[in-house]
Amino acid sequence: MSKYRGILVLGAAACLVVAPSAVSGQASAYVPLDDVAYTYIDALMARGLFKELSMLERPFTERALRVAIDSARTREPQTVVASYLDELYKSVEKYAVRPGNSDTLAAQTFRARGTGDLFTTAQTSGRRELMLSDRSKSVRPGGSIRLVMAGRPIVGFTRVLIDTRLNVDPEFAGRKDRKLAGRTEDGYVGGQWKYGELTFGRVGRNWGPPTVGGLMLSNYAYTYDHLYGVIGTDRIHFSSVIARLDDSIPPTGLQIERYFSIHRLAFHLGNWDFAGTESYVYSGAGRGFEPTLANPFNIYALSWRNEKRDGNLGLGGEVAVRTERFGTLAGQFFIDDLQIDRSCNPYCKQPSSYALTLAAEGLPLAGDQRWFASYTRVSNLAYRNKNPNETYEIYGVGLARGFSDYDEMKAGLDLSVVPATPLRLYIAHRRQGEGSYNVPFPLPADYATTPGIFSGVVMGVTRLALSGASKWRDIEIGGDVGVNHNTNDQHIVGATHTGLEGRVKVAIEPRWSVSFQ
Repeated sequence: MSKYRGILVLGAAACLVVAPSAVSGQASAYVPLDDVAYTYIDALMARGLFKELSMLERPFTERALRVAIDSARTREPQTVVASYLDELYKSVEKYAVRPGNSDTLAAQTFRARGTGDLFTTAQTSGRRELMLSDRSKSVRPGGSIRLVMAGRPIVGFTRVLIDTRLNVDPEFAGRKDRKLAGRTEDGYVGGQWKYGELTFGRVGRNWGPPTVGGLMLSNYAYTYDHLYGVIGTDRIHFSSVIARLDDSIPPTGLQIERYFSIHRLAFHLGNWDFAGTESYVYSGAGRGFEPTLANPFNIYALSWRNEKRDGNLGLGGEVAVRTERFGTLAGQFFIDDLQIDRSCNPYCKQPSSYALTLAAEGLPLAGDQRWFASYTRVSNLAYRNKNPNETYEIYGVGLARGFSDYDEMKAGLDLSVVPATPLRLYIAHRRQGEGSYNVPFPLPADYATTPGIFSGVVMGVTRLALSGASKWRDIEIGGDVGVNHNTNDQHIVGATHTGLEGRVKVAIEPRWSVSFQ
């Protein structure tokens, strides 16, 4: 444990000691992935804008988005799309230390700025995945306090949530017996340079196609502290995340320490983006942090085989292409355990565990209207391991997708008809088996009868819904409202249920802020 803390402290300290004069320009904070800004970003990318932004890695920084907005305005978009750019600019300014003035020499001196908001969330489900609603209706108030500070290449950011919605979320592992539930959703310090970045702290990240959660790293789990590093350029770069996960305490009472490492090599060639990713979850009583399994330039699969480093290895790949005629096409796959041996002992006869996603965004219709489609498949045993301490999760929630043993088809219209209000009208169908990474791995004797996907009674969920966001002065609204029709409801044969399921968040973002210099 002490070794792990030491390496993270050293990594964070490196952000502060590398010569700040080596770079011109101002570091900036990430725009969190739960901000309504991404509704505008998705709508604008679907219409061919923001080509300077990655299709496969999020979050984006406030500065990167501001530069992309300025570039997009030179293309003189139509009225409704232009309004998206205006509202996006206003959305990301709350993460700036100097709104509207970030590129002058004076702007590179250290400065801090505090903002906040108040919001209310109305929902029909405490669980965030509306396709699997738990039908716990509530209206919950909340608020947040933000502080961003930056000077030249150094940036720090914290966002504290006071959100009573957490008290009814079955996936939130914190205390739920308080009238005011809260958590630090973001809190990090980082250094951003021309050919690299090093950040320590907590912030949501997603590696995968736009509008869908990554299969190897996503922001579905509540944010957790980690060390993030990247080296390279937009054309080629290597990025890595290492984290200490929650401890496991089995019936023996012996505390098991758990760790997570993931890294990827990404390329940008013309309109194409490619990436290869490798992940590793490892654990042990007193095992401690192992540099071999956190070295971003090591190959974990070789250490697993050659150096006998026990753990749960995952491999994956991503590809995306922007086209003028067919919008953005993207795909991702994840191999957790692919059985390729022709003959082996019974312990390697379990079904293959994997996941894949195919997505198309910005498919053309008339004018600025678009349509989209996606398909996801996550196998029964994905994210699980024979060693229960090496499951791909933190506090019981997936580091990537929030659920396993399902497939889902989704298609709909991406509508640009109301100024400042991107809308998506969609229909989705999900087949959800009873498999879960939170139940024990099957015994070898059960491998022959363990399905590769769709274990137990399969629940069908068909959803017709409207999602979107809007801004009007100091008010932000975002949500997803529709109707679910379930067959074999709650995995009970023959049971059906049809009902309204949705979540709407209304926030008041005051224009005042407090600045320090």
